[in-house]
Amino acid sequence: MSVQVLLEELAQRLFISEDSPISSALELLEDGAVLRVSAPGGCAAGEKRGGKIALIDPEQAVPLFEINFADPANLEAFKKVGSPEEFGELFLSMAREEKLRLDMLLPFMELWTMGVGLFLQEIGILSAPSAYAELIRPLQLRDIAFTEILDVKYLQDLVNELAEITGVRLWVLDMNSMPVVVSVAGGEHCKLIIDSLEGVMRCYDSSIGGLAELKKTMKPKVRICHAGFICFDAPLILGGEMVGMISGDASLMEPADPEKYRRLAEELGVDPEPLLASLSQVRSVNIEEVEFLLSVVNAIAQVVTEMSFKQYLLSAQIKENKDLTRELWFKNTELKALFQSFVEIQERERAAVARDLHDDTGQNLTNALVNLELALNEEGVTEEMRERIESASLSISRVVKQLHDLSASLHPPVLDDLGLTEALRNLVRRMNADNPIEFSLVTSGAEGELPGEAKINLYRIVQEALNNVVKHSGAGEAEVRLSRGEGGVDVVISDNGRGFDESPDDGRVRLGMVNMRERAEQIGGTFECQPCERGVTISVHLPL
Repeated sequence: MSVQVLLEELAQRLFISEDSPISSALELLEDGAVLRVSAPGGCAAGEKRGGKIALIDPEQAVPLFEINFADPANLEAFKKVGSPEEFGELFLSMAREEKLRLDMLLPFMELWTMGVGLFLQEIGILSAPSAYAELIRPLQLRDIAFTEILDVKYLQDLVNELAEITGVRLWVLDMNSMPVVVSVAGGEHCKLIIDSLEGVMRCYDSSIGGLAELKKTMKPKVRICHAGFICFDAPLILGGEMVGMISGDASLMEPADPEKYRRLAEELGVDPEPLLASLSQVRSVNIEEVEFLLSVVNAIAQVVTEMSFKQYLLSAQIKENKDLTRELWFKNTELKALFQSFVEIQERERAAVARDLHDDTGQNLTNALVNLELALNEEGVTEEMRERIESASLSISRVVKQLHDLSASLHPPVLDDLGLTEALRNLVRRMNADNPIEFSLVTSGAEGELPGEAKINLYRIVQEALNNVVKHSGAGEAEVRLSRGEGGVDVVISDNGRGFDESPDDGRVRLGMVNMRERAEQIGGTFECQPCERGVTISVHLPL
């Protein structure tokens, strides 16, 4: 079997299979994380998408890390592991025997942001001693993630400024010794050391020791890390409980020994030259200087935790307001959709009723009129009978006209046949016939083609506005202007009546105005109402 096939089978077993021994660790990685396994003769990779990992072309994306086997024969051993702990033990055993290595392929903080630290914890490669676990178990805030109680962006800005002032790289760690924030500026030596798995493991053990000491004393402390640098730690305390620490990789007490750090680089499996070059930037200080620097950072740490917590509460308030605004937006969208559905149903029902009135009821009444006319011409009709027939004919004629007007009001057939202009002309004609107010229509520009939905909604807006003029304005004149230009269609309805207050003191909602505005917005238009002491002007613009 080829090496490539073996690697793909291993990737399938570890990354994709439902019974993968490291499935719980893979869940801790963020979407977009790419993992790769390789050996002389091939490689295979998987990418996490939508919470699951799928095999991809190994060259398709940059992986977070790569498990590199020195000999393909060692692949077989991983097919037998059954838990994250077994995987971690076998991994560390082979790493110590130099049968494999874990290559970190992205910057440290990017790896941790994607969940690599938690992944390594889950498989036991980064593991705190049991004494430390006992120490933090009673922590009151242990079930609350660091990022859920402090504003991380605020902390990031703070440590960046502090690092610029002090010249050291600052780290903010949670109670599991996972870095939450790392300053952009500061010494490069620590970043170079943690470019290897061994370096990460040693730094993790060192910071766990620092955290444990802080938890016991709740006081800042200077310590010497595994690489021989002077470090200082200050506890982050909230509500009397420690929630993390600020740590600084400060300096050396005497100039660095190049040979010592060359040997360290070899132990860690990192390039010694960049590490040796970075040491020239590390200051040589005495312990008093470090203690003074620690006292400053500690004083800041005591304030920053409270300030960050307040900033978090403020951010949470803003987020809550945004969520409320978003919820209101969705509710408003739902209401608009309901209004549109209601209008569509209403128009269909109006059209159906208008057809029935015109085609059935109107036709039956017309037939009755014809029969009455025929009856008048019959021989032997008395004068009294003639008067009754003529009275009945007159009444039916009035009903036919009323039905015709009602049918046109419900759904004007001329709107579909001849367009909006003629439909408005008929509407104005009927309003003049039935009311003492003088209504007029002024048009400019060719109407052109308009969608059926636009025509009926513009018609209904004019109809509603003119009915309001009759009911409420006390006007003597009202005018409808319909114009079309390059910018679209404009409809303006104005009167010389008494006007009205757009925001009445009694809090009443003007449903007619709401209806007209909704209709305009439904077809993508804008609606304006300009009431004044004398008259009202309503403007609708429909861009095309």
